[in-house]
Amino acid sequence: MSAVLLTGAGSGIGAATALRLDQLGLRVFAAVHDPADGEILAKQTSDGLSVHQVDVTNTDSVRALIAEVDAALGEEGLDAVVNIAGEGIAGPLELLPIDSLRHQLDVNVVGTVAVTQLAIPLLRRGKPGRVVFVGSMGGLVSVQLAGAYHASKYAVEAIADAWRQELAPDGISVSLVEPGPIATPLWAKAIQTLDRLPANDRYAERIDAFRDTLRHASKHGASPQKVAEQIEHAVTSGHPKTRYPIGAAAVVVPKIRRLIPDRLFDKAAQRVTS
Repeated sequence: MSAVLLTGAGSGIGAATALRLDQLGLRVFAAVHDPADGEILAKQTSDGLSVHQVDVTNTDSVRALIAEVDAALGEEGLDAVVNIAGEGIAGPLELLPIDSLRHQLDVNVVGTVAVTQLAIPLLRRGKPGRVVFVGSMGGLVSVQLAGAYHASKYAVEAIADAWRQELAPDGISVSLVEPGPIATPLWAKAIQTLDRLPANDRYAERIDAFRDTLRHASKHGASPQKVAEQIEHAVTSGHPKTRYPIGAAAVVVPKIRRLIPDRLFDKAAQRVTS
């Protein structure tokens, strides 16, 4: 039975992926941040899925997670690690508390690297494994009021590219999933970060408009199951792709961005916050 470790399994894309891989009969180590989310997930899945609490920003917590997975596997290897855990922090960079920026990068970037680093020895055991990163169209195109989030996803793009090259000699494939707008709780949490910002007349109208944009994404974005389908391919296919753009926007917008001048794109991007 193939064994997969995935983070961020408590909600959204992570929960959808955990359910899908469990239904396929894979052995799933589902890492969640909130134990309450883990209880909900456990009630919906088979005995082949185990729930593990982890804080990806805490090195000891990550080490404990990998130790649990290692002990459960015994001599068997891990077939894939899927990095889904992430947060979205919104707000003008001028107003964003530096601790919020640190937290954004700690969760989406440093935590992802920490989990993957410690999982690699398990991926090398037995047949070569897979590493999957869930990035974003936001790692290819940036708009105002989401600079911290974009910075984290641009970093994931670079990390995936570097690790793909570094792990190729071991036969370990690295795939990057790049969704466009997806209906997940991430956007509601991003709105909460906007609500906590200090009042500022310079940005007030743009923040209000961006809040509406995030609400729209939360309600009308694509289903997390669409992302889970592509993650399944990256985990189980004999020929996983290096990149999985998901949705028309994720395919078209980055291509257009590369073709038009910066200031022309800036004017187009103003529609997001106006």
